[in-house]
Amino acid sequence: MKLSVVIPVYNEAATVLDVLARVRAAPFDKEIIVVDDASSDGTPDILRRLKDPDVIVLFHPRNRGKGAALRRAFSGSAETSLSCRTPISNMTPSTTRSW
Repeated sequence: MKLSVVIPVYNEAATVLDVLARVRAAPFDKEIIVVDDASSDGTPDILRRLKDPDVIVLFHPRNRGKGAALRRAFSGSAETSLSCRTPISNMTPSTTRSW
């Protein structure tokens, strides 16, 4: 069974690729769902350039808040096991190393 890793983002251009790399490197079968909540700092552009079939990227046209981003991601998940990684800014190397 795959694990769905849900990552809501808002204005995370400086960190989103690093966090995605760390999640991708985790040693288990997974799908990654990123929901951009109408970021204005370039995060959407970064996410649009991703070319990874294991990463599902969803976009909100206007900011709706973290709860709405999570609900959107959960409804888009194909799996029954979910892991929510939020807020992305708090994911330092020391907190993600244990994956």
